[in-house]
Amino acid sequence: MSAKQIALPFRARRKEQNNPSVDLIGRSYADGEATITVIGICGADERRVMVQRDLDGCTWSMPAWLMRLIFLEKKGKRAA
Repeated sequence: MSAKQIALPFRARRKEQNNPSVDLIGRSYADGEATITVIGICGADERRVMVQRDLDGCTWSMPAWLMRLIFLEKKGKRAA
């Protein structure tokens, strides 16, 4: 009997991203009539995120810390 390796049909797990900005993806906030949504992480600099405005489809990058600050302000507001 010869030793033979078999491959099971399970998918290989993708390596988890260690980027702390991953949790921002998909979050959005309203700025007047437009909604700004975080669509991904910038390929050139992992400390920046890509955002998109739904009003005209304009896309740009901004620092992840600034997006965190924006979302923190939204959470912190309370009615008196």
